[in-house]
Amino acid sequence: MTPLLQTLGGLGLFLYGMAAMTSGLRKLAGDRLRHWLAASTRSPLSGAVTGAAVTAVIQSSSATTVTVIGFVSAGLMTFQQSLGLIFGANVGTTATAWLVALVGFKLQLSTAALPLLFIASLAYLFKTSKGLRGFGKALAGFSLIFLGISYLQDGLGGYGDQFDLSRWSGDSVSGKFALILIGAVIAMVTQSSSVAVAAALTGLNTGLIDLVQTTSIIIGANIGTTSTALLATIGGSTAARRTGLAHLFYNVIAAVAALLLLPGYLAAAHRWFAGTTASSPEAIAAMFHTTFNVLGLAIVLPFTRPFGRFIERLIPEKEEPLTAIFPRHLLDDPHTAVAALESGCRKLTAVLMTEAARALGPGAHTPGFAKTTLDSLRSAVDAARDFAIEIGEHESDHADIDAGRIFACIHILDHLDRMLDRAHDSKRLQAARAVPGLAEKTTAVGHEFRLLADQFEKPATESTPSTVMETLAAELENDKSGFRHQAIQSAAARVTTAQQLDETLDAHRWLRRIAYHAARIALYSQTDAQIAE
Repeated sequence: MTPLLQTLGGLGLFLYGMAAMTSGLRKLAGDRLRHWLAASTRSPLSGAVTGAAVTAVIQSSSATTVTVIGFVSAGLMTFQQSLGLIFGANVGTTATAWLVALVGFKLQLSTAALPLLFIASLAYLFKTSKGLRGFGKALAGFSLIFLGISYLQDGLGGYGDQFDLSRWSGDSVSGKFALILIGAVIAMVTQSSSVAVAAALTGLNTGLIDLVQTTSIIIGANIGTTSTALLATIGGSTAARRTGLAHLFYNVIAAVAALLLLPGYLAAAHRWFAGTTASSPEAIAAMFHTTFNVLGLAIVLPFTRPFGRFIERLIPEKEEPLTAIFPRHLLDDPHTAVAALESGCRKLTAVLMTEAARALGPGAHTPGFAKTTLDSLRSAVDAARDFAIEIGEHESDHADIDAGRIFACIHILDHLDRMLDRAHDSKRLQAARAVPGLAEKTTAVGHEFRLLADQFEKPATESTPSTVMETLAAELENDKSGFRHQAIQSAAARVTTAQQLDETLDAHRWLRRIAYHAARIALYSQTDAQIAE
């Protein structure tokens, strides 16, 4: 086998092993991973600690960052809340370098990789156990990583006498920036800084490159990994794009700190670590990876809020279509997609309830619902329904997704759709506001819509939709016969005309149905919240 094929095969095995191990560990962590991320935004420091810990567990800063961007896109956390998590993810991802440096080259794990793959396959076959399947997938990825390192060592070792890399010396400015660019390109192409770092450490281990060249490639990998987050923001909300740009700026700051730190660090490392287990070039490079990311965190963390405001000025807020709250890239993580669907349904409900309160409530003088708002909501409801259907289709291994939460959202979308149908009927709305005895009920329904809108604008964890609307809808339904009887008597006494009778009964029916749909939305939102808990 030629060195080129061994190198390419080793990179492929390492990349696929990282992806499989990350996916398996995420499945093993389950909903706890998302809960940790969502609950860690009390302060930038708590977010940074959680971001580092989660990334160290799942072995992928890209996975953490993309998940956080998904939460921001879905409205589950604000841009400012996401910053600590983004900062911490960079520190957590340095665990991969230590894994490769201290284990990958010290132990011949490639010898045990094939038996481990067999054990992993057996574990993965237990489809009834989510935890066991996650463990099997993670173990398989772990095995492939070290098989990949073995092939990388053999492949890169074969190039030792064929390439002179002195023109890219890390001691010269041009050589340093060329190596940084190489690291960035590898990370961008593979969508993983871990691959670039592992390749650099393997090159160092085989003597293909020296320690200074290795550290320059690692700095470049730290910058290149931001491409994954930037790609995840395409088509996303303003807050999501801000998060992706913040990740890029932060990593550039860390890279600048690394360049300034490098000369002094290398001099100190050889003196401090001489004669210890950390004295190997690979361990010194891994330590450098950790040190400059911790330094970047220390520099930026105290200025998180000013840093966030700076990014906000670069990407100002703008009016966005409601369809943007269902970004398709979230489908890659079904659990995050379900959370986004729930949050999106609350957002659409809040918008419709606000518009309904304006049209029906006290002092309403407009002809009816705003057509532009209704059209925007219609498009968003259609997008949300498609999004809900595709959540299950997009991921083959989704047996652990709670279908009840998706069904509750589909019910909510169905009732939103029916409310939108009736909202276009301005004639019946005007009649409901004009008919004596019915105008008071219309105002009461409008008032309750306002209260519902206020509740739906809050996160699901902070409010429970009111049951008053359900009571009001039931009262309107129970009063149907009595109201109809009074209206018919009024027409029989020639107080009203036959045409007015038809308009009155139609208006009462219209109000009953719109209140009913709102009550059902509130009910399914309560069910949704209970399932989520």
